[in-house]
Amino acid sequence: MPRIASTEVVVPKSLSLAERQHLTDALYAVHQQIFDGVERESFAKYVVESKAEQTWIQVHKNEAGDIVGYFALHVFEKPLGGETTAVFRAEAGSLRAYRGANTNTRFGLALVLKYLLRHPGRRAYYMGSLVHPSSYSMLAKHCGEIWPRLGQPVPSELLTFMDGLATEFGLERVDPANPLLRMVGWRTRESEVEQDYWRQCEKPAARFFLEANPGYADGHGLVTLVPATVANVLSVLRVLSGRSLSKPVDAVRAMARRMPGSARLRRSEVARQLKASELFRSFGTEALESLAARAQVMELPAGRYVFRKGDASDELYLLARGAAYVLSAESGSGEEVVNQLGSGTVFGEIAMLGGERRSASVRTAAASTLVRIPRAALQPLLEADAGLRRGVWSTFAERRFDDLVRGMSRYAHLGRKARLAWLRHGKQVELAPKQECVVEPGSHLLVLAGAVELTHAAPRMTTRGTLLLEVERPLRVIAQETTQLVILPRLASPELLRWVDTVALPVSREALEQPRAVA
Repeated sequence: MPRIASTEVVVPKSLSLAERQHLTDALYAVHQQIFDGVERESFAKYVVESKAEQTWIQVHKNEAGDIVGYFALHVFEKPLGGETTAVFRAEAGSLRAYRGANTNTRFGLALVLKYLLRHPGRRAYYMGSLVHPSSYSMLAKHCGEIWPRLGQPVPSELLTFMDGLATEFGLERVDPANPLLRMVGWRTRESEVEQDYWRQCEKPAARFFLEANPGYADGHGLVTLVPATVANVLSVLRVLSGRSLSKPVDAVRAMARRMPGSARLRRSEVARQLKASELFRSFGTEALESLAARAQVMELPAGRYVFRKGDASDELYLLARGAAYVLSAESGSGEEVVNQLGSGTVFGEIAMLGGERRSASVRTAAASTLVRIPRAALQPLLEADAGLRRGVWSTFAERRFDDLVRGMSRYAHLGRKARLAWLRHGKQVELAPKQECVVEPGSHLLVLAGAVELTHAAPRMTTRGTLLLEVERPLRVIAQETTQLVILPRLASPELLRWVDTVALPVSREALEQPRAVA
């Protein structure tokens, strides 16, 4: 499992010019894998060659000794209301596989506390020009007071202070009428699915950030100020201590589950987690507890693989709490995030339904609670409940269809939103052995699982497993065994184009109307 094996604290002012340049090169190489839009000179000015009164840089390394992340903290001393005021600023970046350990938060808090103890009574603030909703969400979670924030205007004295600081730090306004929206230029390198995750995130802090800074993906930053008050420091300590305490608590829970007489308590706990998910919401208590009796609860830290691509397994997983990445490769610079999963998501259905090895790796992005459900426990419920069966197969269809279409050049003009919109306008069909249906010209046929005979006037063709086929003339489909398929409408159908016109999602009519390529 990827992990931060060692951390070194560097004070740039103690280094020679050559040493600072070497440090800049090493950190910038990591930075380029995380952010776009910043030249080396600008990076050096912000991080290593800062004009702050003091700068500390925490350098993270993996077990091989490679730098995998950094956290730079600076303190500037500025006047506010006739008094010297401390302003802390920070830059940070970690490769995806090494995020989630809160090492930076603990380090930053310790430095802030040391500074305040050396300067008792001095007002102090953290100021950031935040370029990603995750940064604002983290600050809002840790701190009780943060500006700007939902439902409250920024006090005029602080607004003037923030405006002046942002200008002094060389950040130009994006909107002349909005002093808190500045051009930073740092753009997080994230996949389309990661952007979708944040657009759909229901966390109030993330929603507020996206509304306040809709152009974050273009390098716009939201000037954010957090007072270093006793209340805020205690709030951060409570969050950090809560996470530290959760480890022994989780260990006690795991031990309790193995003790005699704990089975009933365990079933009720798992049943509650299942009931909270959309897929199992309609099930009664008895059915859920029966399923829970054969399920397993897993508590995993951030960065832990749930399973890897190619593994042989047929369990279904429910992400009860936390977040996870679906990866097309396991590690290294070539890994690609093909999906990001949030609480309540079901995954692992491809291996369970299709009897295949794992088609992708799944790794936790944060400390997570999962429920692992064996196929043998779920299969009777799938056979008895058509709604559950449709739900699981719909999830299967989305992931399998997106995997198929994403790599096909003829559909390269479609973004992920457009691909899934097209699929959701399709008709899901389950055919029993020897049952048949006719697919009209202009449609697409997606066979998810099973075996079918495809018949035009001639010839006939039999195929098994996943297939995506564009239908040019009436096509008769005869199931050779129980088969799951989806009939997709014409890509530029009026229904799909009307959906583009009425739903506020980044899907263009032009993309859907674009003439198809010839295979």
